[in-house]
Amino acid sequence: MSSKKEGKKETAKEEEIGTIKFPISEAFRFSLESIRKRFTRALITALSVLLGIAFMVTLLTMGSILRGTGGAPAAYQYWMVVIALLVCGVGIVNSMLMSVTERYKEIGTMKCLGATNGSVLEIFLMEAMMLGLLGGVIGAFIGWIGAVLIYGFQLGWGFVFFAGAALEYLQYIGLAILVAAGLSIIAATYPAFYAARLNPAEALRYEV
Repeated sequence: MSSKKEGKKETAKEEEIGTIKFPISEAFRFSLESIRKRFTRALITALSVLLGIAFMVTLLTMGSILRGTGGAPAAYQYWMVVIALLVCGVGIVNSMLMSVTERYKEIGTMKCLGATNGSVLEIFLMEAMMLGLLGGVIGAFIGWIGAVLIYGFQLGWGFVFFAGAALEYLQYIGLAILVAAGLSIIAATYPAFYAARLNPAEALRYEV
């Protein structure tokens, strides 16, 4: 019995020694550092999200305002929003794949030092989410402000700030930010899994 207990203790110690802890704060730091190093590409990615989300919020806000006048945005405009978001998603995929290619050696080094596939996956998904949130927050407010100003001057501020307008606008802005973050994470899933499954030896030999 004692030998079994000792064996279990040794196994537990080995598992404890072999476990690499990678907290969220470290993933956040790695993601920020990557964005800083590749600021131009990160800015372009965030701008693509910003434009798509701004268009979406503008259209939703227009719909709320025009309902008070008996009108509504044309159906094709909503399809344009869907297409804009799809293009934005493709841009994120392309940007993240290029980021993975540039960071082969970095990924290989991290995995050699004990980073798990999950840790690498976490870094890339967090990086995409941060870019999506940045573009989403700015784009949502730009789209809302643009629609409010245009229709405020055209129709009057009473049509823009109707009863319950503030809550409705906040819902649109919140929805847009969630869409931006979700779209960015979904679009970055394939590049993130690709990075996570890289063989460290092959990654270290890769030349850009």
